[in-house]
Amino acid sequence: MNYRSDIPSYVSDILDLVNSAGYEAYVVGGAVRDLLVGRRPHDFDLASDATPDQIVKLFEENHIRYVDMAAKHGTITAITPDGNIEITTFRSDGIYEDARHPADVTFTRSIEEDVSRRDFTINSLYLDPDGEIRDLTGGMEDISKHLIRAVGDPVRRFEEDALRILRAIRFEALLGFDIEPKTKDAMDQKASNLELISSERIQSEFIYMLRCPFASKAIRDNLDILSIILPELRLMKGFDQKSRYHDLDMLEHTLKVLDGIPLREGDRPLRDSELAAAALLHDMGKPSSFVIDRHGFGHMKGHPEISKEIAIRVLSGLKCTKAFINDVAGLVELHDTFIPCEKTAVHRFMCEHDEAFLARLALLQRADIDAHSELGKSRIVKLEGRLELEKQLRDEGAAFSVSDLKIGGDDLIRLGVPTGPRIGQILDELFELYLNGQTSNEAFALEQKAKGLI
Repeated sequence: MNYRSDIPSYVSDILDLVNSAGYEAYVVGGAVRDLLVGRRPHDFDLASDATPDQIVKLFEENHIRYVDMAAKHGTITAITPDGNIEITTFRSDGIYEDARHPADVTFTRSIEEDVSRRDFTINSLYLDPDGEIRDLTGGMEDISKHLIRAVGDPVRRFEEDALRILRAIRFEALLGFDIEPKTKDAMDQKASNLELISSERIQSEFIYMLRCPFASKAIRDNLDILSIILPELRLMKGFDQKSRYHDLDMLEHTLKVLDGIPLREGDRPLRDSELAAAALLHDMGKPSSFVIDRHGFGHMKGHPEISKEIAIRVLSGLKCTKAFINDVAGLVELHDTFIPCEKTAVHRFMCEHDEAFLARLALLQRADIDAHSELGKSRIVKLEGRLELEKQLRDEGAAFSVSDLKIGGDDLIRLGVPTGPRIGQILDELFELYLNGQTSNEAFALEQKAKGLI
């Protein structure tokens, strides 16, 4: 099959330019893999036998903007109006000294040497300017068999770069492929080297993995490896909650919740990052809060708060942003909270959380309810009742903060309130009266109430 027509013009222009200058150049890596599995590539990388200096000269002669921040590793980035393209010189890597980066690289004119340094066969395919695929490692066959296989000796691949272990798991989560047995054995053998990888790089792979369509499969298949990052995962497998509201062990319940988080629409469907993380972490506090009553039933009172603390610790350790940590921790803390289906209570709840958070919370709670036993699914009535009232309040144009009131500081000054902190206090009091139904959010009504507060 010819894939030339699937390459955007801004990519093919650079590809043709390099080849017309007498060099070899190919589209490589994930873009070629995506074409073969029926996904539209978003990023295109090129590999060539041209050295960085030769690429720079070629770009300058043809007035192509570029950056060469990674030139010592063989990479020059072309800057085009439609997207950036990294072009990397064929190379062989030296000794890896930190389980992550080669101490040095050697440029080569051999595509075979370049292939030998790559991670997995499905990422080692080369698309030539004519749209034909060159496959030196069996990557096309592995794609047809839905396999993730290391290039060459898998133990050596993971000794060179331990992050490849998480990349393999991410590709399983993204594509739904199985990891080839020898590759999986080598991952298990070298998993402890993940402790040498920076938290930021682990975070990037781990959170992306949770967003992928087959994340639950990848977690289930690689639980021991992922437990190095998140030890609480081990406690989840086989954990019987001894509850009439649960018919799955804690791990399977959690994975079902994760599966229940919807994928965003588009040609690259992924879950919302905060929701995916919250789904994985929402019940982490259950083992430490677990008690059995005299009837043999399990209870885990306070587990949302404990789960929240675990989420904060885990995500902080992964160097996630404060905003991300706060959002996920808030979702985890409230996942088991179902406020009364009463307008004032729902209104107050909406004042405490922004609309985006409430939308995420509803999705998490729905997924959590669906992962319960039939008895546990009864809580859907509470959730639907709250959502109905939320919609009603928004449709009515309800105020959700002091700034939404139809009266402000200038109005209070006009009524005789001196400039100072008392203005803010009165506005807060007016908002409280409004929430309690003691006044409408109309300027005249609020002014009348304000006069009684001055």
